[in-house]
Amino acid sequence: MRKVFFVVLVSLLLVNCSQSRKLPSSHLQWKFSDDGWVLKKEFDKNEYEKFFAIGTWHVPGYAFTDSVETDEKSYENNASLFKKKTDPFNMVFMTPGFQKDYMTDKIHIINPFSPILHHYLDSIPELPKGKDKDYYRVQYLKKVVNTADFDQYLDTEIKKVLQNLPNERYLFSHIDEIALGGVSRWAIPPSVGAKFNQKVKENDKDALIFVDLLGHCRGTTYFFEQSYLRNHDALPEEPPYELLSESARKCEIPLLGFFKSYNDMPVYQFDNGKYDYADYGFETLKSNWYENAKLIAQDYKGCGDVFGINAFWDFSNYPVLSGITVDALRAGLGADTPIWIYFDGNGYARPAGVSPEMYVELVKCQIYTAVIHGATGILFWNDWSKKPEVFDTLLPMLKELNKNLSVIELKTVDKKIDNNLHILIKQDEKGQKYIIATNTSKTDELQLIIPTIQKKELAPLEVFISPFQ
Repeated sequence: MRKVFFVVLVSLLLVNCSQSRKLPSSHLQWKFSDDGWVLKKEFDKNEYEKFFAIGTWHVPGYAFTDSVETDEKSYENNASLFKKKTDPFNMVFMTPGFQKDYMTDKIHIINPFSPILHHYLDSIPELPKGKDKDYYRVQYLKKVVNTADFDQYLDTEIKKVLQNLPNERYLFSHIDEIALGGVSRWAIPPSVGAKFNQKVKENDKDALIFVDLLGHCRGTTYFFEQSYLRNHDALPEEPPYELLSESARKCEIPLLGFFKSYNDMPVYQFDNGKYDYADYGFETLKSNWYENAKLIAQDYKGCGDVFGINAFWDFSNYPVLSGITVDALRAGLGADTPIWIYFDGNGYARPAGVSPEMYVELVKCQIYTAVIHGATGILFWNDWSKKPEVFDTLLPMLKELNKNLSVIELKTVDKKIDNNLHILIKQDEKGQKYIIATNTSKTDELQLIIPTIQKKELAPLEVFISPFQ
């Protein structure tokens, strides 16, 4: 009897120890400057330093697997390939279980939150299926976001993530394109994003969360909801299709008819069941883009720590939008919130007939324009269905960017934006000044009139960086 009691007692102690065991935490600590920089401190260091993020989702030419590399030659080849392909990056998106020990020098970006959310919604049997299922799922989320059951679900899932981290140096990426729907067709409410943020921070006090707000800034169902609620007490139980045109209702994705700009302008036009972006002309697009991004950033600020968008086709068509995006996010978030912007890393939005070299020059102009406007980090999404020719052409440009970080991290003393001409002046502690300038026009040469600089013109899409007196 005593033996049985002892075994039971030991078992209970082991269970209690397991339940109370401290979750893993990052070897990185973060804080923020008053001018929009993430400041990073390694656990064994005493000081914080400015951190310019350069991250990549997928690594074209390298295949992530969950298999163990037992063959020594294969291991060495894969390690060499990974290091070569990721040399200019300090962050890599990582799925737990796919990591290898030769990846530990990179900060791992963990993004489990979209699957966590959709797994929860998939488990609710009474939610309708079909083309408009996302409308019902989001309305349901609004009802349960502050319930004990939803809190418990998130706590459980977040603990699972923290117990299976692939690296001790990591940060999180939030629900993808949260204000467009988290990989669905209806905007996830800010309250749900804020709840995820709250629960992560409760379980991991040092967590840093990046929020990719939108895949474009043309409009979202979030603005439709706001417009509808100006004249109604609540949204209807079913999508109010009676407000849409017949062509929108017949679309293969009918919920797209509810995507609106802040001023109620439709995002899409419809024809014979198909859809495309409505064409309002660039000046209208630019104005709507700015206001949409500003208002979304303002309302979703509680969802995380660092914010950005991805808009590969729009940036490719109009490089100036990369700077306008940063301005808009800054207006919505305030001066101290860091902004990291996504760019196209492997030619997803490369126009037909444009060489990898010319396309990388276009992306380079977008990147430095965003930096001039105040972005302090960049991320790359890579279309892994394409050959890695654009990605491989991108790498030397990113190595050059790393060399320029010593200038980018200096104090900003002046800035001038004039349509497609973007100028940033930096200065070091000794008084040495540097200029970073871009021309976002694809066709026009622009005058660069600064008396002490010999260069007087910027070619289309040119980036210019130089010290000057």
